[in-house]
Amino acid sequence: MAVLKLSLFSNNFPDFFIIDHNGLVDIAKMETEDDRRNATFQWTGSSLNFGQKGMLVRAVAPPGFCLHIATFDNFRIHSKFFTGITDPQVKARVIEESTYILQAAEIDPNQASFRSVKFPDRFIRHRGFELFAEPVATPDELQSACFRIAQPLHPAEF
Repeated sequence: MAVLKLSLFSNNFPDFFIIDHNGLVDIAKMETEDDRRNATFQWTGSSLNFGQKGMLVRAVAPPGFCLHIATFDNFRIHSKFFTGITDPQVKARVIEESTYILQAAEIDPNQASFRSVKFPDRFIRHRGFELFAEPVATPDELQSACFRIAQPLHPAEF
């Protein structure tokens, strides 16, 4: 199976990409090589076709981190080191809370939204340039849950 590396930029802020900022996930402009590294992910689904389930994991070192819904932090998206979790129940919970369905964005069906499998009424969206998993209904909310899939900003491997 091919590795599906990508970067994701905001539909309504096209210069802002999803980025792992040392454990908290935001959208931001890319200014440095480190920014480009931290904004490059791997989709673990079998393809980038809508309807696929998968996780968004870091594609550039350090490996083993995924975009996780932190229920303890108002459903903020955190970068979570999941490959090192030794308790099988905890690891299964983290993977479940970090799995999304890739689907056509309601506001722009040519672009992507990521709906939580564990919390099916919640989508990854940006609010105040921070990422959360939240329900979306209004046009502004739907727009903030719409992302464009782009070539990886950092093409190198680990």
